Amino acid sequence: MKTAEAKFILGAFRPGGGDEGDPAFAEALRMTSGDPQLGAWFAQARAHDLAVASKLAEIQPPYGLREAIVAGARVGGRQRRPAATWGWMALAAALLVAVGLYAFRGSPPGTTATRQLADYAITDMVQGKHGSRGAPAGALVARLQTEGAPMPGAGDIDFENLRETGCRTLNFAGHDLLEVCFARDGAEFHLYVTRRDGPLGDAVAKGPDFVSEAGGAAAVWSDGRFDYVVATEAGVAALRRLL
Repeated sequence: MKTAEAKFILGAFRPGGGDEGDPAFAEALRMTSGDPQLGAWFAQARAHDLAVASKLAEIQPPYGLREAIVAGARVGGRQRRPAATWGWMALAAALLVAVGLYAFRGSPPGTTATRQLADYAITDMVQGKHGSRGAPAGALVARLQTEGAPMPGAGDIDFENLRETGCRTLNFAGHDLLEVCFARDGAEFHLYVTRRDGPLGDAVAKGPDFVSEAGGAAAVWSDGRFDYVVATEAGVAALRRLL
């Protein structure tokens, strides 16, 4: 099975995990364990589906809508329903969908993109095979491990040079994402960098924004050229001290 086919199958996987024993998903699920990129994609997809399901569960239909639909069905059994009534019912359904989408998208600009990048980084931190080579990556790690050193900015990252000399490079939504690992204050951190012309464009807010999950925590921010995320298992407090 190819990755694209596995993604197609996993796209139908219910977010609550009710399909874990279904043979139709078995091979695709096994692939997520052996393919870190597919595993990260699947974790992102499940997090997104859970968020949507949670927001939809919060929707309260207009008072009396159920009774109106039931009454309409009864009348419909005896006579043809006027087109205007069907129009109101369609409008009510459309409003419910719109409310659900607004509830999910109604957070501040960049929140969804920030969460996507944070989810990816935390998942890779836990599942990925880490390690970079090359003098530019080594110099960046040495700087990051210096006590009190600030996180790098646009003028400190030579993206192409890092990538071409052996810095660990991942594929995030079809675009390159660089990673270097470093230690400070007794904790391990993973810095990821992607260009702003990449998958998220200008969607990530300047930040830093902090995300905490069961597997770890991440801080996401951006400047004029790059989006950055630092992930750690040491928690948000360690990230705040770092930044």
